Amino acid sequence: MSTHTTIPSSAQPKQSAGFGIPFLTGKQIRQGFIDFFAGKGHVFVPSAPVVPHDDPTLLFTNAGMNQFKSALLGDNREGWKRVANSQKCIRVSGKHNDLDEVGRDTYHHTFFEMLGNWSFGDYYKKEAISWSWELLTEVWKLPKDRLFVTVFRDDDEAEALWKSETDIAHERIMRFGEKSNFWEMGDVGPCGPCSEIHFDMGDMATQAATFADPVEGVNGTNARYIELWNNVFMQSERLTSGELKPLKSQNVDTGMGFERIVSVIQGSGSNYETDVFQPIITRIADLSGVAYSKGPEGTPHRVMADHVRALSFAIADGATPGNEGRGYVLRRILRRGSRFARGLGQREPFLWKLVQTLADTMGDAYPELVQRRSYIEQVIRAEEERFMRTLDQGLDRFAKMAAETKAKKSAVIGGAEVFLLYDTYGFPTDLTRVLAEEQGLSIDEAGYSKYMEEQRERARGAAKFDGSFASDEGWTILSPALDTEFVGYSTLVSDVNVRRFREVGDQVLVVLDKTPFYAEAGGQVGDTGTLTGKPGPAGAPLVELRVLDTVKMFDMVLHKCDLLGGVLSPETMKGLKAEVDAENRFKTVRNHSATHLLHSALREVLGDHVQQQGSRVAPDSLRFDFTHFQGMTPEEIRKVEYKVNLAIEQNHSISHAVHGIEEAKKMGAMALFGEKYGDKVRVITMGDVSMELCGGTHANATGEIGLLKIVSESSIASGVRRIEAVTGLGALEMVQRNFNSLADISKVFKAKPGQEAEKAAEASARIKALEKEVLELRQAQAGLQAASLIAERGRDVNGTTVIVTKLDEKTFPRDTVGLLVEGLAGRLRNGVAVLTQASGDSLSIFAVAGKEAQAKVKAGDLIKAIGPVADAKGGGKPDRAQAGSKSPDKEPLVLAEAEKFLKQALGG
Repeated sequence: MSTHTTIPSSAQPKQSAGFGIPFLTGKQIRQGFIDFFAGKGHVFVPSAPVVPHDDPTLLFTNAGMNQFKSALLGDNREGWKRVANSQKCIRVSGKHNDLDEVGRDTYHHTFFEMLGNWSFGDYYKKEAISWSWELLTEVWKLPKDRLFVTVFRDDDEAEALWKSETDIAHERIMRFGEKSNFWEMGDVGPCGPCSEIHFDMGDMATQAATFADPVEGVNGTNARYIELWNNVFMQSERLTSGELKPLKSQNVDTGMGFERIVSVIQGSGSNYETDVFQPIITRIADLSGVAYSKGPEGTPHRVMADHVRALSFAIADGATPGNEGRGYVLRRILRRGSRFARGLGQREPFLWKLVQTLADTMGDAYPELVQRRSYIEQVIRAEEERFMRTLDQGLDRFAKMAAETKAKKSAVIGGAEVFLLYDTYGFPTDLTRVLAEEQGLSIDEAGYSKYMEEQRERARGAAKFDGSFASDEGWTILSPALDTEFVGYSTLVSDVNVRRFREVGDQVLVVLDKTPFYAEAGGQVGDTGTLTGKPGPAGAPLVELRVLDTVKMFDMVLHKCDLLGGVLSPETMKGLKAEVDAENRFKTVRNHSATHLLHSALREVLGDHVQQQGSRVAPDSLRFDFTHFQGMTPEEIRKVEYKVNLAIEQNHSISHAVHGIEEAKKMGAMALFGEKYGDKVRVITMGDVSMELCGGTHANATGEIGLLKIVSESSIASGVRRIEAVTGLGALEMVQRNFNSLADISKVFKAKPGQEAEKAAEASARIKALEKEVLELRQAQAGLQAASLIAERGRDVNGTTVIVTKLDEKTFPRDTVGLLVEGLAGRLRNGVAVLTQASGDSLSIFAVAGKEAQAKVKAGDLIKAIGPVADAKGGGKPDRAQAGSKSPDKEPLVLAEAEKFLKQALGG
């Protein structure tokens, strides 16, 4: 697998003007790939959402094979033999996917499409190799004298097939080691050699001298020989010992970057110069009034064209910008795009204006862009507005950092501070570097790089595929199959057989042939309960397992258990009794059914733009996230709550039926954006109130929910709100608590039922009036103290009144010093005061400068000058400033430094 580094435009190889390849549009190329493999017996499988909902190891779908993991691991429930598709992908981390590189070269992207074809135990190397060569050279007419292929160093079979099944010149077949031509899913699990096809983008006159060079040639670090297509041949399983053993069935997994093959066929020399990107880039130029350049000046256009694609597809599939996980990644992408828009002179939200063009360009292949265009625009616009506020805050933060750096007599802003500006405020290092240079400072590049690498390590660790589950190693296997039939719709107790089990730390993982335990999915938490064995040999105690959680991992249903008794062995684990905790299940189904009613009520009260964005359904509560662009009013919350409880009171029957996906949609069943549904779906109907596609468990009738009470409504991201609620006895307990609290309030205020709010408002008004009186008295007292301080401790220095003194806590309590400073500021028109107060392990320093005195001394400058002697930090304005120190023993030094400064400033 080749690696590429960014090369300055001046050093880029000379690009062909077209390579003599017949021109095809991007749409024709995508469809041509699909049609070609359909003609070879492949089933077209639509792209999975770019936001994976069933793979806990991924933030985003980052490869075509993601949705086929289970089939590649041997659990092929769909019965696929040959499939092909074009998969939406996002990659924003990793050695060759640095976000800061996107837009600066011709090929880095955050969002891209991956064309791929797969064989699950069907065809193998011969067909994969011959078909890839056929498509490239006979259908698309790529020149053979620009193509090279690589094979794994030990893969004699692949090399022989390239020679026998294609007409490629034999010297163009090259061997490489594990780093480039051996693919592994993880530390353990399926793996195998791969064969790549590379294309020469450079000057044919120098090809012979460069193609075998380790740096300038194929698989080198250059932008001339680019990888087009990778054919992975999964034939082995990597064990924890490092050994390889043959797989039971051999698979083919291929991938070809769509944007890259389009640039080759269209002869553009750059992915951004193709009809995939140019409509967006043209729109950017039209809106900004800044023409596009293929050189560095065009970086803002390329960045925004790329980033709006990643944002739009991710948002369409259910993600939103936020502070954690994939939301944080999207926020970084959006802020980087917004910064580049600002560089083109845009001071208002800009990226959202590009969504329409993207929908026009790609909406035929991905209709979700058209269906959700308005929502995508609103989310991006709201997030841009938020960032513009944050950017201003970041500039303020930088100003403070620069001041603090200078105060320490340093010329370098620390790496931690530079990383903070990047991580929190979206400042790239080049922006911070420019700002620092304007202040005569530099930045700690090495320190910043250390913090960035730590962040990348965290991201890599979070996203790493746990290959141990992909291997048979470590499992005690009683049955080779991996599928588990769910019987929990109709029963909570079942006799089951164990397919496999293993111990991981203190827990036992168990896979069953069938289970009444619902595995966490669709927001519904996994069931808990028990697994109990049959008597063992010689009266050995029964195996008893407490099921703590039930989850899916690559379509394998895992029961996470604690061993309560007995001994784990193939004999004792043969047949078990599975029993779900009935009370927890009933509470959970009640909350799940309530979310359906809540969704319906929200759409009725707020509008049809409301779409579910996520949920969590547990025994104790429910959480429901939905699209809406402002906080709900108390009246809207009341209406929603009333409609849900009305439906509960009407006790609608809750029915479920399995239909074809298209039939279900025609019936009016609501589907969730971003979810990938099979050909058959389960439709949950609640009277005439709600009809949704859902695989979860539900009550038998809405009346079983009992009561719903909304606990809170809040914002969790731009354009996404969250409701938290309780049902049944939990709702009753909340109502009772609120009622008891209201009764207590009535007693305190001596209010009759219905008058509590009025009485509380009257009491609050009286308290505010009294607080105002107290404040006025304290201000008057502080004014007298200020006048006394001026009279007793003030002295004249060349016509300016000067006060430099410490304040004892007994005479000047800490909570009154602020009013004293305010009083001095109002009386010292041509005067300056420096006040200190030591209290415990802290020292407070205050400076005041009257309006006339500010021509000679400013309070902020005074604090900056005297604060360092006590390691004090602070600042302020020309009239008032203050600082704090953890060195109260240095109070005399501060006062002496103040005297010295004022003597010089006032000429005394």
